[in-house]
Amino acid sequence: MKTTLHLLPLIAAALMATSCSRLDIKGMFWSSGTTVEDRVSRWLDYNEANGMPQLAGVPDNYRVYVCSDIHITDSAPRLGAFLRAENADPMAQFSILNGDIANTRGESPFRVAADTISRYPHPCFATLGNHDIYFDCQQYFEQYFHTSTYTVTVSTLGGHKDLFIFTDSGNATHGARQTQWLKQLLAHREEYRHVVVATHTCLFRTSYNYSTTPAANFPEDEYYDLIHTLSQHQVDLFLMGHFHHKEQHIIEGVQYAMTSNLNTDTENPSYIVVDLADDVRTSYHDLAL
Repeated sequence: MKTTLHLLPLIAAALMATSCSRLDIKGMFWSSGTTVEDRVSRWLDYNEANGMPQLAGVPDNYRVYVCSDIHITDSAPRLGAFLRAENADPMAQFSILNGDIANTRGESPFRVAADTISRYPHPCFATLGNHDIYFDCQQYFEQYFHTSTYTVTVSTLGGHKDLFIFTDSGNATHGARQTQWLKQLLAHREEYRHVVVATHTCLFRTSYNYSTTPAANFPEDEYYDLIHTLSQHQVDLFLMGHFHHKEQHIIEGVQYAMTSNLNTDTENPSYIVVDLADDVRTSYHDLAL
């Protein structure tokens, strides 16, 4: 009975939102669109054909800007403000758009995001979120962002190498093949100064995100296995989005940081700045509107 009562407001909100084509009701309760196994297969095929990004000549101390949950419809002023801040920072090298680009049906959110990113010289790397597969939107994410399971290797002037790993958690799971891929990468942890992993879905269930729908959290067995894997291989930082709240944890030596959201419904939007030097540190910054 308690579970039913919790679901009633959610169902009511879903029915109200359907009229503006910004919600896939089916996708709130079971997997919408493609499966993670299907998508990861395509992402890895793309990587094999095109290679994965490598950045060279980066200073030993540098910054990366991280945002998520922009939920674009037909314009993206806050994405532009975020990218202006990143490009104005002399220590910043690239940015991360950590899922939920879209907030409506069709191509427009992805085209607008890609066009906004193209106006700035620094790279912006994206992951796929649950909203980005609603209404079968994978084709548009793939058209503009190509892959959500990939790495970016950063080589610094002092001879260090840092590894950024991006994963697809659009269905709140990494799936079997992607989990194997992640573990194979981390088996070579000793080759890198720092390792950062970015995925859209938040790992943790807290007082404000107790939902157990498939779009909400990783399955518990996968969650515990992932926590163990990240700690075992001394990953420095795990970046998340999805729940529109700031949240930080340190578990078995690994930092976990969740961005707030940049969508227009948020009065005080913020993003994360990651400082990489001898260690890895994160800080929250308010978006200048």
